[in-house]
Amino acid sequence: MNNVRPLVYLITALTSASVMAQTPVPAVSTVDAHYVAPSGKITLAPGDKIDNLHQRNMEQPYILQKIGERTYYVQRYFYSTTFYVGDKGVLLFDAPEGRGQFLLQAIREITPLPVTTLVYSHYHVDHIGDSPFWVSEAQKAGAKLQIVASEATVEKMRFMNSRLPVADRVLKSADNRFTFENLTVELHRFLKAAHTDDHSAWLLKEEKVVHSPDLLNPDQLPMMGFAVSDTVVYHDANLRQVEALDWNYFVGGHGNVGSRDDFQFQRRFLNDLREATLKARKEEAFGKFMNKTANNHAEFARAQREAIIKRVTEALRPQYGHMYGYDASMPANVELAIRLVGSYY
Repeated sequence: MNNVRPLVYLITALTSASVMAQTPVPAVSTVDAHYVAPSGKITLAPGDKIDNLHQRNMEQPYILQKIGERTYYVQRYFYSTTFYVGDKGVLLFDAPEGRGQFLLQAIREITPLPVTTLVYSHYHVDHIGDSPFWVSEAQKAGAKLQIVASEATVEKMRFMNSRLPVADRVLKSADNRFTFENLTVELHRFLKAAHTDDHSAWLLKEEKVVHSPDLLNPDQLPMMGFAVSDTVVYHDANLRQVEALDWNYFVGGHGNVGSRDDFQFQRRFLNDLREATLKARKEEAFGKFMNKTANNHAEFARAQREAIIKRVTEALRPQYGHMYGYDASMPANVELAIRLVGSYY
């Protein structure tokens, strides 16, 4: 009998240790954010963020947050977008693929009005692939959906033979804004876009909200090579351009509601990534990986790349390793940095 209590304690300790090992450790905020529960009724204070965002994506049909007098952030399965409620209809920015029905449920929490205008932020199907759903929903409500896009997006969709609905309101080079009821929406084109050639930022002027999917993921490290960027060369300039606009809330298509702290963090991380990659590239010089058993030099390049990725990942781990998505995203992030420092110095 004297051995029962120690055995119980041992089993309890082992069970607790097992549970702790299986429970993911929450990622630390990249910007030391203050977190609150999401609300479709209470406007988020500028700089605050939604709590438990990853867990909510796994467990809830969507996350809805008010970010202006009439503007809302909504996220479903890690894709977020923006909608504005007017007196006669709803303005929706983007149509994330496969998420229309859930976004409609979120809008219905706020208003029975139909979505009457849809903005294409840029031509990537993961962000606008559900546009046929919104065309259909407008028809059900007896309305015709107006689709707005930049001339660059329209031209790219035409070039790629897109099967998605075409825009009927095209903002050409001299046309940088449109109005939706009492809201002014400004199109801010990037001089040289990094993410993709028709990428841009859309400012809801009176609401002080800026929408630019894939520019950055607020409160997260850059994900998997900056969301499949075309080029990282102009990324910093794009960040600076948007940061200089007059806004209180940023919606980046992924991640949390953003603030200027997120922009400053992103630029600081990318600078550290670039410097660490420059250093690692010198320490892991190409000649170090040449060997006579290989019949092609691509093997040398691959071995060098893998060594640089490992070295940079470990070099930055003390500062960034505890943050959201570090180990999953660093290989792709370092790959981009390798191409950057290999071409520009």
